[in-house]
Amino acid sequence: MLTSSERESFARRVMDEVHRWPGVEMRPHSTSTPDGEPDGIEFRLFGRQFGHLHSDCGLHLSLTKALKASVLREHLAEPLPAAPNSGWAMFNPIGAADVEHAIWLLRLNYVRLRRQRLTPAAAASSELLQEHEAALNSVSTTIGALLQLTQQRASKRPLPSLDLPQPGQSRGLEQ
Repeated sequence: MLTSSERESFARRVMDEVHRWPGVEMRPHSTSTPDGEPDGIEFRLFGRQFGHLHSDCGLHLSLTKALKASVLREHLAEPLPAAPNSGWAMFNPIGAADVEHAIWLLRLNYVRLRRQRLTPAAAASSELLQEHEAALNSVSTTIGALLQLTQQRASKRPLPSLDLPQPGQSRGLEQ
């Protein structure tokens, strides 16, 4: 279990590394503690949360279900008990040396979201992605390969519309 000073150092190392990645925004995590204070920090890319670090250094990640299954199968994270059927997974560090593993998990999701905005050709030529994927492959080549499969798109994924439907207008969600 991490001591108080180890937790602070752990969190600082994770935040310093992840904040260096282009496009990453950090903000207080929206889940509040009983005293009303935020419980940790969220990491966001393109306005989407790709993980958050709680004050106890527990890391929660929002993965695709396929990535979650692979990460769980390789014992790189655990299912999040509060959302067992979702894509959420968690990692609870035991010692200060687990900081690299926490960064690896966040990098996994960072690469996933970056790849979603690129065509396969653009992803293949991105030096940024090549650098991050090399770091991912140092732990698991199967998960790195799965990331590439999740991206099979001929064009960029469009950003969601911020326009609200007019009264009586369909949102396109009905089947």
